[in-house]
Amino acid sequence: MDTDRRLEILNQELKHVRKGLGVHQVGLPASAGPVLRELAGVRADDAPGAVRDKLVAAVRGLVERLPQGRRALARVVFGLDNPTNAGYTTRLAEFGRAADRDVRTIQRRADEVVYLVAELACAAAAREGGDPGVPWHTKRLQVRLVLRGAEVEVFETRRIVSHQRGLTDVRHAISVGRLGLAGGSVDLAALGIDEISGGEVRSPAMVSADRVAFTLRPPHPLEPGDEHDFFFRVRTGEIAPFYCCTPEFDCERFTLNIRFEPKRRPSGVWRIDGEFSKEVADPTPVRQPLRIDDTGEVRADFTNLRPARSYGIGWAPTSWASTES
Repeated sequence: MDTDRRLEILNQELKHVRKGLGVHQVGLPASAGPVLRELAGVRADDAPGAVRDKLVAAVRGLVERLPQGRRALARVVFGLDNPTNAGYTTRLAEFGRAADRDVRTIQRRADEVVYLVAELACAAAAREGGDPGVPWHTKRLQVRLVLRGAEVEVFETRRIVSHQRGLTDVRHAISVGRLGLAGGSVDLAALGIDEISGGEVRSPAMVSADRVAFTLRPPHPLEPGDEHDFFFRVRTGEIAPFYCCTPEFDCERFTLNIRFEPKRRPSGVWRIDGEFSKEVADPTPVRQPLRIDDTGEVRADFTNLRPARSYGIGWAPTSWASTES
């Protein structure tokens, strides 16, 4: 079954699950569709109680991976939060009143949430199935960016999940744009890339005027499903005023923390969420503002990052760029 057809079927199966009491409806073990049962790991000899437990756990796990702004509605849609045992339409109506939105708007958003859950489930299944074109994906990426005058330090902890047998080379790249167009090419010799734990950095090379690629090698080959953490540091000179993750493969979660010097706090900070990389430095789009705390730090969290899209933080003035993949 092709991916699009599988997604379409799962979307309809999840719409059936949300009816009535949602995941707590009496007939769930018998009525759940074949694609959802497969994704939840249901076996033919499982007892009805075991089937329900697996289905509820699968739906709950997918809901928790949604962007934060979608989770509350998703829990309502599937009846995960339903202390009064309200039916589907009642749950939506109550959510709409609390959010000051009409029923039609909530119904439309409910359909969108169901589709997103189906999309997540299909993407996870594709990863676990070992797509030969995807050697690994990122389960968790944590980046701490420290700005000290004309120097920048990037501390990155990345947990990857292998999709291949005997995975030994994890290809990585970072773009480090200089201040203004006159900055010229990045000097590879002056760019510090230091492994701290989890493996070693090999073969750094410039692949464009401002993009350096290198290989992270774990201490032993990884098998499908193996998870491994890399921790390394990059040091460079001043960069343009944003930092983004632009993944080549799926990234489940990305946390970015930036610390500004007390005397060089920007006048504005904003969230960059799923934009095309060429538009990251464009001041035209309206973006969600972020707040710098009293210590000079700002933080942003992202889930389910799409390949080739950029996620991160930008700040004013717009004269200095760093993206990673």
